[in-house]
This record gives sequence, structure tokens and C-alpha cells, in this order.
Amino acid sequence: MSIVTGRELLSDARARQYAVAAFNTNNLEYMQAILEAASELSSPVIVSAAKSEIDYMNGPTFVAMVRTLCAKLSIPVAIHLDHGPSYDEAVRCINYGFTSVMYDGSRLPLEENIATTKKVVEAAHACGISVEGEIGVIGQAADSPEGSKAQEGLASPADCERFVKETGVDFFAAAIGNAHGLYTKKPKLDFDRLKDIAGRTGIPLVLHGGTGIPIEDIKQAISISVAKINFSTIMRQGYIETMRKTLAANPGELDLMKLLTPSKLVMKEIAKQHILMCGSDHRA
Repeated sequence: MSIVTGRELLSDARARQYAVAAFNTNNLEYMQAILEAASELSSPVIVSAAKSEIDYMNGPTFVAMVRTLCAKLSIPVAIHLDHGPSYDEAVRCINYGFTSVMYDGSRLPLEENIATTKKVVEAAHACGISVEGEIGVIGQAADSPEGSKAQEGLASPADCERFVKETGVDFFAAAIGNAHGLYTKKPKLDFDRLKDIAGRTGIPLVLHGGTGIPIEDIKQAISISVAKINFSTIMRQGYIETMRKTLAANPGELDLMKLLTPSKLVMKEIAKQHILMCGSDHRA
């Protein structure tokens, strides 16, 4: 087992120009799918959870499950808080045993975002834990059917430079036209903005809303210092669609293992596809 910090994973990814896939999870089948996929492809991976997912599973249980499933694996794995809403939540996850935390103050005034992110960094670094921050507003694709809102609230390169310098974050997400959820058409990622941000900050960058971003855009983002890409919606979609089909085909089945296994296998294949997109296979 090799449980590591996000900083360790992303430093190598940025140096060798690949990205580490981060998959959100909230149950055993998710975790098994993610870790089995990464292990079979000999890939580093980040197991993530947002506050609602952590509350659903219970934080100490979540961490214990990841560590137990990793016990016989030889790949490096980081346990990451995704979109932490507060300083207290970040500290709570540090105490649970997370090895990486994100504080998302992107919707706050810049000064407030910097101040709280800096506090999180101080607490996390004192414990040897890495920190992700966010600049610009990465919204929901569903809020903008024509994709127009994805162009609002883009990260200012000057703000990003200041943010990194004053907070000391290890890596951060910058809004460049990406969004969470399912895109209704191809997202317009601002790669010129991304290049400017990368040049000003010099640390690994994160791309949220990875579901549905074409592979050519994924590869271009990786070439511009993106070292972590988040995938969540595509996994949930595969799980739920497969579960519906399984239930419809087996209306009388009461063995949960038989009902859940097809969904787990679909998620495993989805995870493999996106690990390959990130170019992290055989990098462990």
C-alpha cells in the first residue's frame, strides 16, 4: 500500500506530462471500481469525496475503507476532500486521515478566499497534508444549456498569481470554461488563459468537470500543466443506467451482490477509459 499526498502525485504528473484522475465516491462499489481499475493499469489515482459524500459514509469509515482496499495494492493513492466548503471541514478531514484537502472559496471575494485558503494551508502543511484551492467560478453545465454561463466568472491570471503566492497552495483549479455535470455541447476551454495562468504560477493545475471533455482537449490541458482531472458524473451515470437495466432484467432478484456487480464492472471500465485519457497508466 502507498497512501500519499496529492502534492506527491501531482508533482510527478506535471514533471512527466500526464494527469492523475480523481474520482468521487460514496460507497464500496465505487471504491472497488476505482482502485481495481487503477491497479490493473498500474496508475496512480485520487479517491475523492465531497462533504455530502463524506457525511453519507462517515469520515473515519470512508478513510478506513480506502486504506483497507489499498492494503495489497502497489499503486500510490491519495485520499482527497473535494470542494471543501469551510476551514472547519478541511480540518475535520485532516483529522479523519485524508492526505489531501480542497478548500473552495471561489465564490467569495478574492481577499476572503485568500485569507481562508491560507489558514487551511497552514493547518494542512503542519500535518504534512497537501491543499488544493480554486479561482474563478466553475459552475454546473446544466445551468447553461447553451454553454454561455461557462464563460462567466473565468479565472483572472493576475488573481491566480496572487492567490498562489499568498496562500501557498500545492495545486489549484482555475475556471477556464469548464463546468460540472453533463455538457450539452463541446465546452469552450480557454487554453490561452490556461497558458497565462500556468506561466504565472508554476504549480500543478486542476481541471474540474472532466466528464465529456474531448480527449484532444484533455491532452492539450495536460500539456499546459494540468496534472489532476476530476471525474464524477460519468461514473454515477454508468452506475445508475446499468442498475436500471439490471433491475428490469431481473425483477425477482433479491441478492444485492448480483444486482450491484454489473454496475461496479461498468464503473471500473469507465474509470479505466478515463485513466487512459489522462495518460497515467503504467506511471505508478
